Amino acid sequence: MAVTTAVIVDTIEELTPAWFTGALRDGGTLSSDAAVTAVRSELIGAGQVGMVVRCELDYDGDASDVPRSVVVKLPSAEPGNRQIGIAMGLYENEVRFYREIAPQAGITVPRLHWGDVEPPTGRITLVIDDLTTCAEVGDMIAMATPEQTALAFAELVRLQAPLWNDSQLRSLPWLADPSRAQMLFDSVAPSVEAFKGAYGDRLEPEHLALVERLGPKASTWPARALVDPLVVVHGDFRLDNMLFGTTPGAAPISILDWQACRLGPPLLDHSIFLGSCMRAADRRAHERDLLRGYHQGLLDAGVPDFTFEDCLESYRISSLYPFLLTVSMSMFLAHTDRDREIWTQLLRGSAELVQDLGAAEVLD
Repeated sequence: MAVTTAVIVDTIEELTPAWFTGALRDGGTLSSDAAVTAVRSELIGAGQVGMVVRCELDYDGDASDVPRSVVVKLPSAEPGNRQIGIAMGLYENEVRFYREIAPQAGITVPRLHWGDVEPPTGRITLVIDDLTTCAEVGDMIAMATPEQTALAFAELVRLQAPLWNDSQLRSLPWLADPSRAQMLFDSVAPSVEAFKGAYGDRLEPEHLALVERLGPKASTWPARALVDPLVVVHGDFRLDNMLFGTTPGAAPISILDWQACRLGPPLLDHSIFLGSCMRAADRRAHERDLLRGYHQGLLDAGVPDFTFEDCLESYRISSLYPFLLTVSMSMFLAHTDRDREIWTQLLRGSAELVQDLGAAEVLD
């Protein structure tokens, strides 16, 4: 079998035995004495900006410690969604996160076997561990338990503490360029009327009133929120992007889908999760203890000069992130019935969070 160094591919049909042999050798997973001899591929997810393919692999040679299946991520085949992914840097973010950030942080993510990206075109191929045999994906619609939330927040400590307010991260344009965040928030005000037309009959009048009040001010959020300390944030920290272990020896939780990662305030991911993945009554009953557990984790990891009062203020400011961006992002991306349900849940839950925290005053 002829084997060459792996290159970015665009279709499932290009995921051939020769391609996988080159990719797994390039990534250090496969020795030069072994080769992939057969591939069985199945599309298991077609998200709004990408495709997810599960590939079962057969080998020849010394393949005693290699994966029998992997997951491959490719860009969206839908031109409009793909262009959004390019403009927002989503494809570049995910590959660079696995290459540059994951090795420095302690957060549990699938192992990277091979990945590359062409930022201008959005061409991407990412090969990671297949965890579907030992874990199950969380379900945002079903909502999170306090135990699942505590697991997720412990992973945020593992992500943030090793790189807390690290000045070297500011030199990474893909991660730190504030213009990307500004672009997102500048898009909110022009989306308000379309959002009201699409979702007005699904939401409470008080939530729509909050959209009308804060949407026109959204562009001011980055200047108020992107101040020290800054940490690496996931940016879409929801149950649907988490795997919970189901077999002995499996990691209790693994975090997926790093397309929206960037530098942001420490409590940004917490606000996304608590504003969308817990029922309001459960959140109100447990959020203080959950946030104290996260803060204690930071202290135990040696993070300095971040009090619990700082934690609560970051939470307050960050609550505006999922609320405001739901208005615009729900208009940009393709809609299925589940997408509409998710956007509705995000807006409703984050609006209640903004109200509970008095966060609207941040933009007034």
